[in-house]
Amino acid sequence: MARQRTAKGMGDGGTQSLYLIQYSYTAKAWDALLKGKPAARDRVKAVDKLVQALGGCFPVITVPCAEPPKMREKFGSFGDHDVVTLIAFPSDEAAAAFAMAISAGGAVSAFKTTKLLSWDQMMDAMQLAAQSRQQYTTLD
Repeated sequence: MARQRTAKGMGDGGTQSLYLIQYSYTAKAWDALLKGKPAARDRVKAVDKLVQALGGCFPVITVPCAEPPKMREKFGSFGDHDVVTLIAFPSDEAAAAFAMAISAGGAVSAFKTTKLLSWDQMMDAMQLAAQSRQQYTTLD
């Protein structure tokens, strides 16, 4: 499993923000993963050096009602994307660089990055919207 570090300051104006990363493997990549050695299938280890080089980390995710309480930082999914992960980066540029580097490798498709806001940031955004919404003129 990738080395896990705490992303200090996430959501409080600190140095890290969370990004939801979603992507799918190409058919060629799935073929290589299934034919390859089991150790090569751990793609968290494969990208950890890149994440760290960009100043990011895979946050530790805990689910109090689950046993064991610590979950992997990357999840397989059944849906529009094959993989879903949370990664903390120090900037939008670092997150974009990660997306570019992974996409350029050719093994993934439908790569999607979504910046996540902490709930405190969402509350602040709602307060700002409530205070400023009179400045917007609707079409009706």
